[in-house]
Amino acid sequence: MLDIDMRFKQGILFIRLNGILNGDTCMKLEESISTLIEDNGIKYVLFNLNNLDYIDKYGINLILKNYINITNNNGNLIICGIEKLFTYTNSITNNLYQVHDEDKVFELINIWTLSSYNILRRLHTFSIPMCSS
Repeated sequence: MLDIDMRFKQGILFIRLNGILNGDTCMKLEESISTLIEDNGIKYVLFNLNNLDYIDKYGINLILKNYINITNNNGNLIICGIEKLFTYTNSITNNLYQVHDEDKVFELINIWTLSSYNILRRLHTFSIPMCSS
């Protein structure tokens, strides 16, 4: 059984999972979030796995699929509580943004926003000298 609690706060979709995320329960989660994210242009999603008892390859694939969709639309997916489920890291978990406390996501997004703002500001003030002919 899988319980899904979704809340939207300050531009971030929080998805808190409780129970088991496997081949039998993935469809419920996928139906709940796929159109929600796409239809509303949500850029930041946090999956909180702290209360997840078990995740199998289907659950991991679903999270990775959402990661790809969100990053392809210039967003970010953040995972909270992954260390409880995985005792080691690998190339998959190393590429995911991770926080230990979901409230830390606001700090992370503020850093991303500030970095983007500074890059845009630098590009705006950068000028290329015109060649004279």
